Amino acid sequence: MSDTPIRRLPAAALHERWGDDPFVRWDLPRPHVGDIWSVGDAVAFERLSHSRRIRSLTAIGPDDQVRALLEFAAAELPASVDAVSVERSQVGMLAEVFGDRLRPGGDWDWMWTTSMPPVVDAERQLVPLDDVADARDILALNEIGNPTAESEPGSGITTTWLGARAEGRLIAAGAIHLTQGGAPHLTGIVVHPDMRGRQLGLALIAALTRWSLERYGVCTLGMYADNDRARAVYDGLGYAVAHAWGSRRLAE
Repeated sequence: MSDTPIRRLPAAALHERWGDDPFVRWDLPRPHVGDIWSVGDAVAFERLSHSRRIRSLTAIGPDDQVRALLEFAAAELPASVDAVSVERSQVGMLAEVFGDRLRPGGDWDWMWTTSMPPVVDAERQLVPLDDVADARDILALNEIGNPTAESEPGSGITTTWLGARAEGRLIAAGAIHLTQGGAPHLTGIVVHPDMRGRQLGLALIAALTRWSLERYGVCTLGMYADNDRARAVYDGLGYAVAHAWGSRRLAE
């Protein structure tokens, strides 16, 4: 453990010191809600997932300082914290720190852009969707195209919807949520399997990104690390990886 003492920080300190980090700036509430610990250049903080179902301990910083924070926080965490996230290069230390409490999780990237994407021809097929009136159709599309989609139609948490229909059937949909930091977050991009290869997914991403940039100046997203096809699309539209996360669940 580092010889520098670990400090518990006040809520405003996270953005004051680490606000230049895109993830801290745009994903996290201001002032922060939850515990914050720091040592040296590293910080660890509680974070609610966008689905609001997972409360994690997230750490950013150099390896030795992150390890010190994890070792300290492991004994301090409230029972409500049921996951831990670090850079994927640091995942190996989680088993050493949390031992039998560590459970499987996933690897994902948090991305962002301030670059306006070009217009895609297939955007001409897109129409606005209604969170309530179109919820049943969106849910049916999700079941066919992506059962793990986190757009949650009908819940009221979506800021804007776009989609495409063919002969009255919904064949593509995508949404923008707002992060706890108030930034637009691209989510729920789903295209019917029979309609893939027609640039509908690209059109949704480009149009929703442009909508976000025109109103907020930024757009963010999270993607599974092994989704190479999506990564190529996001890279091509100007998105950059701010953090390559390795997230693991914690047993009670």
